[in-house]
Amino acid sequence: MLGPEKRPFYGAWRPDLCLWPEDTHYRLNVPFVVEVMPLEDCVPDSPVQVQIKSVLGKSPEYALLPIKAGDVVFLCDHYNDNPQRLYAGKTYLMCLRSNGTHDPQDVYGPVEYVPQAVTFSTQYRPDGTLTEDKITPPAIQEVIDGFYETEDGRHWLEYAGAIYNSYQTVPVLPTNRTQLLLPFYNGTAYVSRGEDITSEEYETGERVCLVSENFAKLNNITPGDTLRLPLYFADYQNAPNDRFPEVDHTTIGGAFEWNIGSPLNADGEPYPVFSDHDYTVKGIYSNMPGTDAAYAMGANTVVIPAASVRESDADNILAYGSMKDTTTTFQIPNGTIETFMKNWLLQGNAELDFTFHDRGYTQLHSGLENMKRISVLFLAIGSAMSLALVFFFCHVFISKNKMRTAIERMLGYTRKQCAASLLSGFLLAAVLAVAVGAAAGIYAEKQIANKLISQQYYDTSFTVGPLGGDGVALKERTPSGLYSPAAGLALLLTTTLVSVVFMRGNVKEEPLKLLGGRKE
Repeated sequence: MLGPEKRPFYGAWRPDLCLWPEDTHYRLNVPFVVEVMPLEDCVPDSPVQVQIKSVLGKSPEYALLPIKAGDVVFLCDHYNDNPQRLYAGKTYLMCLRSNGTHDPQDVYGPVEYVPQAVTFSTQYRPDGTLTEDKITPPAIQEVIDGFYETEDGRHWLEYAGAIYNSYQTVPVLPTNRTQLLLPFYNGTAYVSRGEDITSEEYETGERVCLVSENFAKLNNITPGDTLRLPLYFADYQNAPNDRFPEVDHTTIGGAFEWNIGSPLNADGEPYPVFSDHDYTVKGIYSNMPGTDAAYAMGANTVVIPAASVRESDADNILAYGSMKDTTTTFQIPNGTIETFMKNWLLQGNAELDFTFHDRGYTQLHSGLENMKRISVLFLAIGSAMSLALVFFFCHVFISKNKMRTAIERMLGYTRKQCAASLLSGFLLAAVLAVAVGAAAGIYAEKQIANKLISQQYYDTSFTVGPLGGDGVALKERTPSGLYSPAAGLALLLTTTLVSVVFMRGNVKEEPLKLLGGRKE
């Protein structure tokens, strides 16, 4: 049994790496902090035009954002029932995000930008409690002289810088076994180059890692290379794919979701690096397309042994939550789900829901057990019928021949000679019958086995194997060809023993008594 483990994931800030290729269009839908100026007095309950005065936290060479200073865009406080009035000529500060068109049916309409609710800090303690109350400023704030010297102003600047840093963050996923990650267990993610991290490396906390195929291509990484991971935050609520969602289930593209955790600590500052080490790239993994997005690995996710992070992350927890199926896993032996659930219910805790992923083992095992019970039933019925036939033929060919035995005794045959005379023919016929039956059984067994091996009951066109993965290692076992001969030998021995018992009854009878009882 492995686990249970409730995995956090870490963020490693690497501005020198390429995380988003130039043709990643999904990256346009990201939050950014801007100063805007309305072109006229308005209430943004519908799209209104504003001019972008400046983009905070953005370096000149950073081309990720879809807008720049001087652009005129449409603003709509779409999800606010009572939006505030804005005045022309005034400057307002807000965190914007693209919302598509105002009317989803109007696909050719102008793109609107919506103010996002901002929380400056959501830092947690290791016990899951907030270090202090969340600080949530208004979604739209007017910028006046000296605003950035105020506490709110400084927080906005730090927030904008941290948002920018998030686009240069690599998600790092610590675990105790690769197979505890559901995509690897299900085969939708697999090591395509290099090697997987070994059990010993997980246990000893070796600084080795697995990186995604597209991340490796973007940065020319090959197995054996070194990757520096300066970890600066820990998320104990979400999986990497919750914050760094994959696009089309590849590791290209994505947008950072800061709305489920703030990038600033309780002091209103970016989280400092708490662990900074070089990791050796042990292998490169690939993701299969068309898999469940809820269980995807996340864009650019790096897998490391949990024991390799020896520093404390107690002062760097930006989100904390209960166990979820995307963050918590454990392994139990196959076929023990029912036993596990019975023992769990005895604990009196009904608040947890379990989802078991066993690749169909439970259904397969149940089917095999049913086949086993049917086979045992057929064996019992067949054995009973065989034994009944043995008794029947012994009665017909031995018990019914008492008179023959009496005559042979009168002619001077000993009891052993009489037994040999009668049993030789009967046992010869039994040997021939058993030999023919065993041969027929061996032939039928081989024919059925060959048919089952050659016949395919499911389509494997889209399984892991044809796409390049190793798939699931299967162990094949060929049934022994000795079963039919062994059954035949057992039947022959049974026939011999029963016939001997019947024969003893014959030779014990006195010849004169048998002849005297003969009817005229």
